[in-house]
Amino acid sequence: MIRVKIRSWTASFRYPTFQSGYQPTSPVPPLSTIQGLLSAAKGEIVSFSDIPFIGYVFKSKGKGVDIERIYPLGKPETDVIKREILIENILYLYLPEEWREYFIKPRFQLLLGRSSDIATVDKIEDVELERRRNVPLGGTVVPLALGLPGIVHTLPVEFDYSKIPRRARMVSAFTILPFPENAAQRKRQTYKEALYDHEINIGVWLYEGLHGKIQSK
Repeated sequence: MIRVKIRSWTASFRYPTFQSGYQPTSPVPPLSTIQGLLSAAKGEIVSFSDIPFIGYVFKSKGKGVDIERIYPLGKPETDVIKREILIENILYLYLPEEWREYFIKPRFQLLLGRSSDIATVDKIEDVELERRRNVPLGGTVVPLALGLPGIVHTLPVEFDYSKIPRRARMVSAFTILPFPENAAQRKRQTYKEALYDHEINIGVWLYEGLHGKIQSK
């Protein structure tokens, strides 16, 4: 297994239910953003059903609000909205070894959200995760069935890019878990058993895609 460390100055992950007006950001990327990163690195549309496993941990140093001019569809005039952005971000991707070559030299630009949220690969390392009991999880989304407290939201898993505009191929309910910043939050987000990355001191929830259905591992 490899761990790919990706950095960006800004990031934004819009909740799909917010279509206009103020645009809040999710504290962590959905799986569909991870699909976009993998596709950009490989240079072709990637499906999770083609990947043995995938895990990720995201954290940022803060959050701010940006003012953005937009061009609404079907309207000649422009509009101005407020959009939340995450600042000084790190994303750790946990992938099979064969993905090393794609992140050494990504085919297309990596993004953490919008086209302005440019990301770069900081480091690629071999890593061995240890399975432990009572592990804190965070900086990711986990299946709702785990029963952990957090933000519950229906999020896209994969997009179908064969049509314009793109359409969600898979949608599911997840619990959004921000990266824990203190002992109380770590205790609240502790799960009975999971893999653990001792170097960044957090549990890693791995997903494996089988026949178009996202399953937990």
